[in-house]
Amino acid sequence: VVAVVAAAKAHSTTRYSPFRIVPGDTSDEARQTAYRECGDKCLEATGCTMWDWDPASNLCHHGEQPAEAPSSNNNRPPPTPPPTYDPAMAKLILKYETERNATCALVVPHVPTLDTADAAAFMAAYQSFMGNTSEAPVLVAARKLLTPELDAFLSLPDSVTTPAGLDAAMVKCTVMSQAERGTGTGKTGASHLLAAFAAQGPSQEALVDQLLGDAPLMRSMLVAGGPARAGPVNGYYGEAMAIYTSLVNASRELRAATAIVPRAGEPWDDRSPATVLNRLAVGVALALAIPIEHRFAQTLPNASQYVDPVARYLHYETHYLAGDLDPAFAVLTGFELAHTMDSDATEVDMLWLRAALGNYRPDEIALAYHWRYAWSVHSDVAYGDSTCSHWEGVCNGHYSDIPVGGDVCGGRAFWGRFTRKGFGVPTWGATEQGHAAMSSWTPTGWNVMLGSDWPWTWWTTRGGEDFYLEVLSRENRTEYQKILRGGWVASARGETPVNQEWHAKLDKYSSSNGQGGLWSALMLYKGKIVANETVPMNRTIPVAANNKIDALIARCAQPLPPAAPITTDPSGTIIIPAAAFSSVVNQSVGTIGPLGTAPLYTATFVRMPSFSEGEQLLSYPNASGAGAITYEVKAAAAGSFYLTANHTTFHMNQDLSVSVNGADAVKVPVYYTVGWWNQTQPVEVTLTEGTNTLTFTRNTTRELVFKEFFLYTHKPDVPPPSGNFTPHPDPNPSQYIEVPASTTCFKQGIEAVPEGLCSTACKALGFKSAGAISRPNISGCFVETSGTTVGKCEYNTNISATCEPPCMLDGAEVRSLCVRN
Repeated sequence: VVAVVAAAKAHSTTRYSPFRIVPGDTSDEARQTAYRECGDKCLEATGCTMWDWDPASNLCHHGEQPAEAPSSNNNRPPPTPPPTYDPAMAKLILKYETERNATCALVVPHVPTLDTADAAAFMAAYQSFMGNTSEAPVLVAARKLLTPELDAFLSLPDSVTTPAGLDAAMVKCTVMSQAERGTGTGKTGASHLLAAFAAQGPSQEALVDQLLGDAPLMRSMLVAGGPARAGPVNGYYGEAMAIYTSLVNASRELRAATAIVPRAGEPWDDRSPATVLNRLAVGVALALAIPIEHRFAQTLPNASQYVDPVARYLHYETHYLAGDLDPAFAVLTGFELAHTMDSDATEVDMLWLRAALGNYRPDEIALAYHWRYAWSVHSDVAYGDSTCSHWEGVCNGHYSDIPVGGDVCGGRAFWGRFTRKGFGVPTWGATEQGHAAMSSWTPTGWNVMLGSDWPWTWWTTRGGEDFYLEVLSRENRTEYQKILRGGWVASARGETPVNQEWHAKLDKYSSSNGQGGLWSALMLYKGKIVANETVPMNRTIPVAANNKIDALIARCAQPLPPAAPITTDPSGTIIIPAAAFSSVVNQSVGTIGPLGTAPLYTATFVRMPSFSEGEQLLSYPNASGAGAITYEVKAAAAGSFYLTANHTTFHMNQDLSVSVNGADAVKVPVYYTVGWWNQTQPVEVTLTEGTNTLTFTRNTTRELVFKEFFLYTHKPDVPPPSGNFTPHPDPNPSQYIEVPASTTCFKQGIEAVPEGLCSTACKALGFKSAGAISRPNISGCFVETSGTTVGKCEYNTNISATCEPPCMLDGAEVRSLCVRN
């Protein structure tokens, strides 16, 4: 805990002054350029080791990466602990080495011989290209080797199910070679991973033998990318086979899918909706061959700290069949599904995500693909150190902690990946120098999100250029099969693979270039040629009758009908649909309209279809404030009524007030609902006979969504919210202190008020909050105590600002606000 707190304090006190980067337009290309400019400035700055650009404010944040906090589970065992070397283990190693050598020997005689001089010229050009010169000579030399005779070999008819077929031998040779090499994340140190797995017992050895006798399954695993965690193939095929077998045993629907025989000549990289469950099982097996620890594992029982492969598969199978996932899920490949199944979220959190985002922001579900689901990074995850530690009991070790508390680039990227994977859309991580971003699949291609473009990214030990080249090549399925076959030849020849951190577009020297054997390198460049010549990706998404996302998108594309009327039920309760307002103050009301890449509204209130039925109203504060909205309600008789609001939000410390017929406003106790629909505690109001006006106003600046308001004739029994989730419209002044002008929070040994709580502290002490702005001195949260703007309270975003007390700002004395603890 001490280490984590120290790291957090180092993080919060060493960030530098943010500055504005305004892209030339709002296109994704302009955003990526802005991210890249922000990162370049960090590289140039002294002491800057982390950065992020916030599109909402156009601010580039620079800072210093905190020391790595100790892991909550450093003693995690590898997935296959190699047993002590003994005669039984030696026998297994000999068994698999002998089988591998014999299998690979069946392949090599069929491999065409490449021209010696042309091969030498290609390797010389390949090994001399370090990324800082023209790549053209390498491409010319590669094209010379890619002869029609070689193409004929790479295009041979499928023989994976033919007795003694060449494809069957190549896939078995490759699987066994990768398992013996054991490269990549999670390497145990034992080079014979099949033997290490089989040595655990007779059932494990039987699984290995079963896999090695099933050439079509081995090829499915290879086509899907093999058991890999972001980087190179790691070789855990025994573990993958164990998972796959357990999935087949657990699911009747999967057993039916595995019985479907592909038609002759069908591409190996299958996209048929009829067999998606089989691809899903392969994806789960490959993604979880090395166990994945849940992101919030420290809050879970020991048995639940890692993703359960069977639970993961059944979760996605169930919700795919129920129509809860993205409509593209049905046509994702095994490779793409493997990059969907590797989420570190619990199944409970994914259930919450789909329900809560549907309640709170259905417009972010109905977006065009680039930002679908993930736009909530921008709308709901505030940039900055998480404020979870300031709200006891609010953050409880779930993904909902990220939007309620905010986070820096790492947490924002994790949230973005979580939203996409939770709805069944593939993602790949994207680390950049001093920054965490993400990338994700769309029907028209993969895109980097929250960061610069592919050449500036990597994930574990794989570069962004290598990953992007693969996904581009995969779209030409005929040619990609040839690339796979050529790679299998490289395995049969015992070649070293290409270093996946190569660079071609950064115009700087890369020592990762030029590595790997002849066939490995040649298939890399065949991939570059194929990617350059492939028609841009445009996957056709099937329409499923029961898909809920499709249904929402169709409803959002239609003009909104007139709002449902205000009604009175038999008990006398008046039901006010939130969309049934009569007027709006402070800009006009908007509607969801045709959705593009991002929901950027100018109105302070937005009508939109609810996820399942009816409508809802988004209160969307902007630079002009939160606004006010009025309803006209008819009462049959004068008297007291009890008002509740059915609302939802991802955020703490919201506010809502209501004025009836122009009387003094009373507070409606809205609160943090964690994305669920909940009614507020009842507030007594008085209506007159006939028409009454109810005007609702807000001052806080985070989104709040309303479904309807109720006016009960008798006080209803509404379950109260957790006290921790209740907002503090009247903040407790005892929690904060205004220190004298002669000192600072630091000098007093107490914590400065963080940015997320500055407005609350200002109001608690009776000052007027003026928001956040960059100032030349006085760091943190402060108040002006002299001059013409006494009581003006601000947060200085210029974290590097310092001054020796007493501090002055534009001729006025200023004082720091601190947390009392």
